Amino acid sequence: MKSVRPAEGPIRVLHVDDDEAFLRLTQTSLTEVDSEIHLRQTIDPTAVLDRIGSESVECVVSDYQMPGLTGVDLLGRVRESYPRLPFVLFTGQGSEQVASEAISAGVTDYVSKGSGLEGFELLATRIRGAVEQRRVERALEETRESYERLLETAPDAILVVDAESGRLLEVNTAAEELFGRPREELRGLHQTELHPEDDRGYYVDVFEEHAESSGVIRDDRDLVVVHAEGHEIPVEINAATIEFGDRRVVQAIFRDLRGRT
Repeated sequence: MKSVRPAEGPIRVLHVDDDEAFLRLTQTSLTEVDSEIHLRQTIDPTAVLDRIGSESVECVVSDYQMPGLTGVDLLGRVRESYPRLPFVLFTGQGSEQVASEAISAGVTDYVSKGSGLEGFELLATRIRGAVEQRRVERALEETRESYERLLETAPDAILVVDAESGRLLEVNTAAEELFGRPREELRGLHQTELHPEDDRGYYVDVFEEHAESSGVIRDDRDLVVVHAEGHEIPVEINAATIEFGDRRVVQAIFRDLRGRT
């Protein structure tokens, strides 16, 4: 599996502030600092939720003190519908109380307006960092969803095993059938527990060979697994080590050889 890369392209930001002159200043300054940040703006905090949904907003930047609705109040509303959307409080209200309220409400970052271009440079850096992190998370989520679909449609048993610990992280339906055990029971088992107890030392060596390989291994030695009812099942194992997010795993395909010549 290839490493996960986030989508690239313009960063779509919605900026809300009741000061129209400051909105214009922010537009000009952020364009100068980072041309990839595409800023849309409003003086109406009550319009933010509708605009997030209709304009594919990737980050909200909000002032704190606004008529009828504070930035923390707005953050609370946004979090109800978009719990993981980056939200940066950009305000001149730099008190510890405001910062504490924002953190408690789940703010992504807190930037003081300050003076001069430095405040906008910091804001641009925080926006880019938050959005790129969220893009990576979404790309990884999509990769996992696709991978899980592939697992479930595979005819052979597939096991995803932590390369370091040797413990099962995930299995598919075919694996449940092969071992006669539900996945809730299989997850967390050490891979040696799938094999005859007297031969577990041998299977430690087999697994280490698979985990240390840089390519796909087709292991056609006389290998067996143990069904929940106690009988042994001959299998062929194809294994490959892959990077899955920040974890190194062994993906092993166990093919049931019963009835095959």
